[in-house]
Amino acid sequence: MSEKYPEMISFSYECIPCAMGSVINLIKNDIAAPEKREPLIKEVLRFLSDVSFDQSPIEMGRDLHRLIREFLGDADPYAALKQKFNSLLLERYDELTQFVQESDRPFKAALRLAIAGNVIDFVANNNFDIHSTIEKAKTVKLAIDDSEKLEEDIQSAETILYLADNAGEIVLDRILLQTMKHPRVYFAVRGNPVINDATRQDAEQIGLGELVKIIDNGDDAPGTILPDTSAEFKKIFYDADLIISKGQGNFESLMYCHRPLYFILMAKCDHVAKILGVNKGDFIVKKSVG
Repeated sequence: MSEKYPEMISFSYECIPCAMGSVINLIKNDIAAPEKREPLIKEVLRFLSDVSFDQSPIEMGRDLHRLIREFLGDADPYAALKQKFNSLLLERYDELTQFVQESDRPFKAALRLAIAGNVIDFVANNNFDIHSTIEKAKTVKLAIDDSEKLEEDIQSAETILYLADNAGEIVLDRILLQTMKHPRVYFAVRGNPVINDATRQDAEQIGLGELVKIIDNGDDAPGTILPDTSAEFKKIFYDADLIISKGQGNFESLMYCHRPLYFILMAKCDHVAKILGVNKGDFIVKKSVG
C-alpha cells in the first residue's frame, strides 16, 4: 500500500464541451428548475473559466458536480433517472440472461452486454438508446479484445474487485457477475452521489447483494481517485488478485495504475478514443500495462 499514486489522464480542452454538456443535460431532463437554469449555466461558465488544466478530467468533474449539487440544493439530482434506468434494465434481465446462457460463448456475450450498459451516461452522451446499443452488443466485435485472458485470470483469482460505473449499467454487470460465478467478488460503487454513477442504494435496489459483497469507495468522484478513497477501499484494491474496472471514468483515473487491472468500457469521447487508439463508440476489453 506504499505505492505512489500514478498520474491520471490529463485534462484536455476537449473536456470543456463535455463539462458544459452535463449542465445542458440537467436542463433537458428537467432536473434544474426553470428559474435556476440561466444562473446555473453562468455559474458553471465561471467555474470553467478558472479551471486548471493541471488536473484530470475526473478531478474537474468531481469539483464541478459538487458545485452543481450545492447550487441546486439537491444531494442527488439524478436519483429519479438512476431508478428509472435500474428498473428499465431489470425488466429485460431474464430475457438478456437467457440470451447469454444460450450463446456459444456465454462469458463473452455477457461482457459485451456489460459494455453496452456503459452507454448510459448523462455527461458524455445524453442522446443514447440503450435498447439499440444492447442489440448492437449481441454481435459487435471488440476493438480491443483481451477477453480470453480476462476469463483465464478470473478463474485463477482468489479475490476480485469489480469497480462499477453507472446506475442501470449495473444490471448488465449483474448478468456478467452471474455468468462469472466467482465466489469472492467485491463490488465497489461511489461513496456519495455524483451524476448517474451507481451508489450502494442502486446496487442494493437491483439485488447485487445476492451475488457479491457491496462496498463503496468513500469518495464522490466520477472515477477512482485512489488517494481520496477510504482506507477500507484501498486495502481491498491493493489486496485483490484481479480488478475489473468498468467505464470511462475509472479508466481515466486508473490507466497508469500498476495493479492487475482489466478495463471494460465504451470509448465515449474523442479524447479517450485517441488514447486507446480506437474509434469513438468502440467496445473495449483491455488488460492494463501495469
